[in-house]
Amino acid sequence: MNGYSRREFLGQCCAAAAGAVLLPLAGCGSRHEGVLDVPPIGYPTVAASGSHYEIGRTIGTAMRGRILGHLRYAADFRDSVAYLEGEGARTLERMLSRSREAFPHLIEEMAGMAEALEIPFMHLFAFNCRSEIEIMRNPPGCSTIAISDGDRTILAHNEDGSDLNIGRMFLARVSPPGGVSFLAFVYPGLLPGNGPAVNSRGIVETTNYIQPYRVADGIPRYLISRAILEAKDLDEAVGLATMSPRAFPFHHNLVSLGEGRILSVETAAWPEQRSDVIEVRGLYIHTNHFLHPEMSGPGPDGKRPFDIPYVSSTTRLDVLARAVESGGEPSNEKGILDLLALHEGRPYSPCRHPEGNVRGATLGTAVFTAPGRRMVLYHGNPCKHLRKEHAL
Repeated sequence: MNGYSRREFLGQCCAAAAGAVLLPLAGCGSRHEGVLDVPPIGYPTVAASGSHYEIGRTIGTAMRGRILGHLRYAADFRDSVAYLEGEGARTLERMLSRSREAFPHLIEEMAGMAEALEIPFMHLFAFNCRSEIEIMRNPPGCSTIAISDGDRTILAHNEDGSDLNIGRMFLARVSPPGGVSFLAFVYPGLLPGNGPAVNSRGIVETTNYIQPYRVADGIPRYLISRAILEAKDLDEAVGLATMSPRAFPFHHNLVSLGEGRILSVETAAWPEQRSDVIEVRGLYIHTNHFLHPEMSGPGPDGKRPFDIPYVSSTTRLDVLARAVESGGEPSNEKGILDLLALHEGRPYSPCRHPEGNVRGATLGTAVFTAPGRRMVLYHGNPCKHLRKEHAL
């Protein structure tokens, strides 16, 4: 396990973002059909307990309108079902078999949700494989800033996604039978875990999408991130994040609030199953391409072997790194939020607003501070300052 100094990390950020084009500020385009507003009082919360099947059914029942409203308009849901009913049936059956072998309880959770929604289980499973099916054309991306210096342990994360998720996100307080409960910011129709979460053992997970060249034959990424929510400690969380076989690359921000530790875990699926873990020391910034030297260096052909950086990710990284270099390091939640609320580089700014055909939006900003086991969530864009504290 390695560590970054502040100077080394900012140097890596600027090098990785070199060549990114910062776009001028632009006015917001017209709203697409099906896009809602963040509720004035923030997103709702559902509490679920019992067996995993009962947990899925409870979430599906309580959030049925939000989930089905999203699926009605979501092109990636239609594309996932079309893939399932066409050339992808055998591929998805293999992914389901691998998922059931590794996490049978999570397949039960998904089955309970599908029953409550009154949609075929395989349609919901396909949607939870949407990244693997689409390799996300025009991915929205997320931005993370963290500080770990012995005195402070703070992780802040902009959760970005399609604008169709605006107004349909929710929080879930879940008490599974294994005894490790968690609080998660949840996407409609997906298992908890892709959005920020904290569990009763003080383990925090947030994730950053990584663009791959292709998908491997393995377990879908949303199943892995959901499994981590019940990890009892950092070692177990890292073991789940780096398990094989994975279908898709991922970046996991993993925190132990009790220990005051933050780990950056980058995992690749193709052309080989590879991972790298770095202990965060000082200031840390991550967007949506690999930054660890072990993962981002050129391969034999001179190209990055594991990921494809794209303009949204490199632009946000460049904006944040330059802001820190010019304005100094943030020292608290407010300083970090000021960075995550920046609009420089729109429509690919850290604080994202849909513009024209670029539909990425910041759905919420989660902040976790040791030693407390709670989530501070800015509902919607951080520039709107709809701040709420959510206790586990």
